[in-house]
Amino acid sequence: MTSSMTLELPDDRHDRLRRLVEATGERTKAGALDVAVKHYLADLRNKEAVVDDLPADVVDDLSTPFLPLERETSVGRSRPEK
Repeated sequence: MTSSMTLELPDDRHDRLRRLVEATGERTKAGALDVAVKHYLADLRNKEAVVDDLPADVVDDLSTPFLPLERETSVGRSRPEK
């Protein structure tokens, strides 16, 4: 089953979509969007798998407003064994 969708695109979105079609090598906007969604989800999954092992400055470099990353940090003190 296929469905159809029409998107109202302001100039800036139209330009981003055009660049996405070019960058992905897809022939259609739908194909380019599909590739972008798959990439986004895979990128998020991969980054979440390693984010806690990365230095904070690397996490900051990889984080974007569109794909924010946060590290979980625990601080504690171990007690010496007696």
